[in-house]
Amino acid sequence: MTMTRQALFALFILALDVAYLQQALQLPRPFATGEPGPSLMPMVLVFTLGLGALGVLVQELRGTAVHDDDEDANFSLRTVALIALTCGFAWAFEPLGYVYATLCYAFGVAWLFEQERLGPVKAILTSVVISAGITGVGWLFFVTLFDLFLPSGYF
Repeated sequence: MTMTRQALFALFILALDVAYLQQALQLPRPFATGEPGPSLMPMVLVFTLGLGALGVLVQELRGTAVHDDDEDANFSLRTVALIALTCGFAWAFEPLGYVYATLCYAFGVAWLFEQERLGPVKAILTSVVISAGITGVGWLFFVTLFDLFLPSGYF
C-alpha cells in the first residue's frame, strides 16, 4: 500500500469536501419548505465529490488504478478551451439566457471531446444532438420539475 500523488490529492479533495460540507450545512435544508432551496446543489456536489475522491483513494491504495494512458501533467489546449468555455458560459448565462448559453456551452464541450473520437464533421452532428438534449433535459428539470426561473436573455 503506497501513498501516490493521486492518493494524496484524493485526501486533499476529501478535506476540502468536508470543509465545504460544513459550510453547506449552515444553509437551509433542501426541500424543508417543499422547494429545493439553496443547499441542494452544494449537497449534491459534496456527495458526488466525496464519492469520487473516495473511489480514487481506494483504487490508489489497493493498487488497482490504471495509469497506462495518463496524459502529461501539463495543460493541453483542450483544457484551456474547457476553462474558456466555462467562463464564457458563466458570463453569457444572463445576457443570452439559459437556452442559448447552454446550447453553445454544451455544443462546445461535446465537440471538444467528440472530434477526437469521431472526426470534425461527425462531431458537429453529434454535438448538436448532445447539446440539444442537455439543454432540453436541463430546462425540463429546472422549470417543470422544480418550477424555477431560468433567465431568457436580454432580447
